[in-house]
Amino acid sequence: MKIKIKTNLWTGIIFGLFAIFRFLMMEKEVRIPMFDSGAPSPRIMPTIFLTIILICSALLIIQSVVFKKEKVVEFDWSKEMPMFVLIAMLCLYTFLIINVGYMVASLIVFPVVLFFVGERKIPVYVVSVVAAIGIYFLFKFVFNISLPDFPFFG
Repeated sequence: MKIKIKTNLWTGIIFGLFAIFRFLMMEKEVRIPMFDSGAPSPRIMPTIFLTIILICSALLIIQSVVFKKEKVVEFDWSKEMPMFVLIAMLCLYTFLIINVGYMVASLIVFPVVLFFVGERKIPVYVVSVVAAIGIYFLFKFVFNISLPDFPFFG
């Protein structure tokens, strides 16, 4: 299945909606100090950046609708499906790190990803597992940073 996407139009719409949403959410997320110290508000930089995004989004939409300058990209679902599967695997990896720890997640996901991308050589699997273990011990004993452990091991 192939889908044609007008890049200027859709980019303008998506980022315009993003900027409007962030403007609406700024009230809750970025508080104004209780007392005026004369310093700029903490909302000044987000407001500047969101305004720039909104202006650029409007320009992209105008460029697409009024001036008919558009780049159309053809999206072939069959060619893009492996990318979505890899993104899903990364999401699974993040979920597993949180719930079962770094080591277990790495020992499950790394070989699965290698198999999915077509790697069939055993030494590559061994290197990825040894690298995951090495990274764990490097963080734990050299950097003194604890990576998430299996919940039952503390």
